[in-house]
Amino acid sequence: DIDGSSLFDERIGESILKRSRQESNNCTSKSRRNSQSIPGVNFWPVFSLGLTSWIHVQNTLLDPSFNALDYCEDDLTVIAGEIYKQVRLDQATKVPWEDAQKFILSIRNGMPDNPYHNWTHVVDVTQTVFSLARACGLLDHLCPKQRLALFLAALCHDIEHPGVSAGFLLKSGSSIAAWYKGDPGMLEKHHALRAFELLTCHERREGTGWALLSRMRPRDRDNLRRLVRDLILATDMPRHAEVLSSLVGSLPPTLCA
Repeated sequence: DIDGSSLFDERIGESILKRSRQESNNCTSKSRRNSQSIPGVNFWPVFSLGLTSWIHVQNTLLDPSFNALDYCEDDLTVIAGEIYKQVRLDQATKVPWEDAQKFILSIRNGMPDNPYHNWTHVVDVTQTVFSLARACGLLDHLCPKQRLALFLAALCHDIEHPGVSAGFLLKSGSSIAAWYKGDPGMLEKHHALRAFELLTCHERREGTGWALLSRMRPRDRDNLRRLVRDLILATDMPRHAEVLSSLVGSLPPTLCA
């Protein structure tokens, strides 16, 4: 079993990552947009709704009233990039904007065309996370690297989702269930592993416009990847009560009254 502590161990090796991909590709009959590899970069789209609408998006992007269902996937890609800019993630990565664009596109290309767990959902979650973080004042207390981890976890939290629950995968004898040995949190571990693979791929292409984390110190990079892993694993709904209890327990009693 690949547990949480080993997801970011470099000793996993390319062979295990390759085998994991081969196993997971059989977990659903739905094809991914890019079934050959991750990432799969095409082009950075242009916002299609005109300047007035774009100004409205910029002004309401971190507002709870924002509705991702109002936009097509290309526009949502541009919006994801605008979130990256508005929360100043360039302070953490220190890479050219074009590199961030390619990374965002590679995540989009890793999302299947599911009815719910799709690119629209991913951008919606990312926008919601940062709108809530701003509304409660948390955003002001996060350092650039913590904001980056939150952004990456939100974008990657459902990457390559098969569109069905872990229970369905287990009962249907899916290969992904066999690979993760029936672990109830198999999907979250799968998403976290994919996020690690994607970030590692970008690190190893330094000098070709892909290395999103290449300008970080190794220690900072490792800490960020672990934080991304922990955030994705915490999206396992059976763990919601546990995570919420831990959060409430860390707050001053006056806030919990």
